[in-house]
Amino acid sequence: MGREPKLWNDASIKFIKENFIAVAVPTDICYAKNPEGEFLRGAEIDKSWVTSSGYMNCVSASGRNLGDMASEQVLEAFRKLPAAERTPGGITVPDMKPSEHLIPAPPPGGLVLKVHGRFLARDARGELRHIKGDDFPQLRGKDDAIRDLRFLLEPNTEYMWLTSEEWKALVPASPSPGDKVPVAPAIGERMARFHLSPQRALTSEDGIVSAKDVKSAALTLVVEDVSPQRIRLRMTGFVHTGAEYDEAKATSPNGPLGFGSATPVHGILDYDRTKQAFVRFDMVAPGDVWGRWGDANNKSQQIERPGRTPVGFAFALATGESPSNRIPPGGHGGRAEGSGYFPTAQQIVPVSRASDSPAASVPAGPAPRGRPRRARELAHPAANCQSAGGFRPGR
Repeated sequence: MGREPKLWNDASIKFIKENFIAVAVPTDICYAKNPEGEFLRGAEIDKSWVTSSGYMNCVSASGRNLGDMASEQVLEAFRKLPAAERTPGGITVPDMKPSEHLIPAPPPGGLVLKVHGRFLARDARGELRHIKGDDFPQLRGKDDAIRDLRFLLEPNTEYMWLTSEEWKALVPASPSPGDKVPVAPAIGERMARFHLSPQRALTSEDGIVSAKDVKSAALTLVVEDVSPQRIRLRMTGFVHTGAEYDEAKATSPNGPLGFGSATPVHGILDYDRTKQAFVRFDMVAPGDVWGRWGDANNKSQQIERPGRTPVGFAFALATGESPSNRIPPGGHGGRAEGSGYFPTAQQIVPVSRASDSPAASVPAGPAPRGRPRRARELAHPAANCQSAGGFRPGR
C-alpha cells in the first residue's frame, strides 16, 4: 500500500500537537517593519523562506531558531536553553500597536461565515458522493501520491466577511411573505471571486477570480415566513466564472479548454427580531468545474479531471469564540483586500442580470498582481511560547 508521508502523517502531527504551538505565518511578515518581522528576522527565518513552497522552523519564545523540522533534536536544543527562556512567563511579548498589525480583522459589527469546499464525485446512479483518490485519473493507482495529497479528499475551510451595512441591508423593514429583498451586487461578486472559486477554495493555488472572468453572480432573497420573533428568508442565485463548458475540449491533462465553473446557490437565513441578529445563514452551492487546473506554469494539476465534474460549497455562521473564526479571507487577507474584497461603489459595474434578481456585478479595479502569498508553518516549543501574531482593527 506504499509508505506514509514523510512529514504530515498521524505520528508527526501528534508530535507537534503535544510539544509545540503551531503558527501559520504569511511569508511577507518576514519582511515587515514591525515587531513580528523583527522577531522572524532575528531568528533568521527570512533567509530560509525564499520560494512559494511551504517551510517549517522551530523557534523559542526568545527568538532562537532551534531547527527546521519538529523533532526530538529540536526539543533537546530547547531543553539546553537558559531556564529563564524556558520558564512559562519568562519571556514577555508586548502587545502590538494597531498600526503595526498586517493581518486584517473582521469588519466592526460585521458578520463572519465559515465556508467549506470540497471535491465531489458521482456514483453509478449519478448521486453525489465524497471524492476518493482514484477518482482523479492522474492519481489512479498511485497510493503514495494519494496519501501525500489526502487533504484534497477532505473539506477545506475558510471564511467570508460581510460588513455591518451589508448584512443589515438584507433585513426588510416591513416584511411580508413573498417580498423580494435586494442583495447588494458586491456580495454576489465577492462569493464568485473569492469563495466559490474551486482553485482558491480547494487547492489554494492562488485562485482569486479576476473581474473579467465573472460571467454571472446574481443573488435573490425572498421573505418566506414572518413572526414577531423571526424573519425567514430564502436565498437563490447562480454564479458562473471562467470559460464556457465545451465537452469536446474538456480533456485532461493539459487540454485546450480554460478553467471554468458554475453553481446554483440555495440558502435559508433566519433573522432574530429580538436579538437583531442573524441566527442562521446557511447556504449550499453544489456546482461543476471543468477545464485546466493550471499551476504556476499553467500545467495541469494532479487533481484535474476530464469533462464536467462536481464540487460543493457550504456556508454557515461562524459561531463561538475560536480564534480560527478571525482568520481573514484567503488565510492572509492582504491579497484579498488588494483585489477589491470590499469594493467601493465606483468599482462596481454590472455583468449580468438574472430574472427577478438585482444586477450581478464585479469590481472594475485592477487584477491581482504578484505571486500568491502562502502561509508558512512556524512551530514554537510549547513550554514557553507566546504567539507574536495579532490582528489589525477592521476598517
